[in-house]
Parts: sequence; structure tokens; C-alpha cells
Amino acid sequence: MNSFKTLCETLAISTGILLLSVPTTYGIPPKPLLTTTTTYNQTGSWDATYYFTIKLPESLANWQLQEVVFTQIEGLENIEFNQKESFAFVEAEGQKEKLGITLAKSSNQPRTIIATFDKPVSANQTITIALKPFYNPTSEGIYLFRVQVVSSGEKTNNLVVGTARLQFYNNFDDHLFDKW
Repeated sequence: MNSFKTLCETLAISTGILLLSVPTTYGIPPKPLLTTTTTYNQTGSWDATYYFTIKLPESLANWQLQEVVFTQIEGLENIEFNQKESFAFVEAEGQKEKLGITLAKSSNQPRTIIATFDKPVSANQTITIALKPFYNPTSEGIYLFRVQVVSSGEKTNNLVVGTARLQFYNNFDDHLFDKW
């Protein structure tokens, strides 16, 4: 009986260790989306650019990245993007190489924009997509985007790489007139 108890304890510990060491889906570590920034976080700004920088792990080196899908999942206003002003680049050894992209709205998913690369890009590179909104939302608050990548060849082969967060603030300082 004592050896059975020891066996069960050993199995439980081993299983626990195994569960802790199981890699995440498809070997993707949590949040391969590295950064999300904006040049202006004031509401209503006309000159902002949103930078989404993604670096997928080397375990996906055989992937050829074809699309990045941005779905706005939070925020009072739907942010519209200027296709002509948006761009992408890959960064390697301190050099930036411009990538051709086309932006399109999803026909079946509201609040979704799809950036399609002119040529597939190796997934083990640092890729930045710069989306130019026509203007920042006029309502302050947090705006979240689910970001997923799609490999070329198989539309079903896509992975959510993270949630991008942008926060916008009103320009007007309510306390400006407190002194009057």
C-alpha cells in the first residue's frame, strides 16, 4: 500500500511538472507581439501612426507570413485606417527594409482590417506594421486590437499573437480654468 501511495505521489508530481512545461499552442510563447505604440495619443489627432511590432519565434521559421489581421475588440469608436499612408518594414541588423502591403476591411468581420504582404515574409524576423488612422478617436479611453498572423498557402493556419493596447487622452485640461 505504501509503495502504491509513493507511486501515485510520484505520478502526480511528474504530471504537474509535465503540465507546467507543456509549450503553448504551436510552440508560440505568450505574447510574441512585442510592442504597440502611437506617435500621438491625444483624441482627435490627425497625424498619428500606430506601430505594431511582431517577432514570431524561431520555432516558426518555416512559416511564410502572408497577412496580419487586426480586429478592434474594445473602444467606443471604430478606428478607420488610411490604406495609402500605411506601410510595413522588416528590421534586421539595425537596417529597415520596406515591405509592400495592402490594407482591406474584412467583409464578414466588423472592425477588422487585414494587412496583406505583397510577398510572404519569413516569420523569424522583426516585422513592424505602421497603420495610419484618418484621425484618432474623439472619445478618450482604451482601444484594444486582437492581432493574428496568417501563413501563406493555408488560410486556416493562423495564430493569435496577442492583444495590442492603445490609450487616448483628451487634449483639453479641465483644470485650466480653475484659476479664473
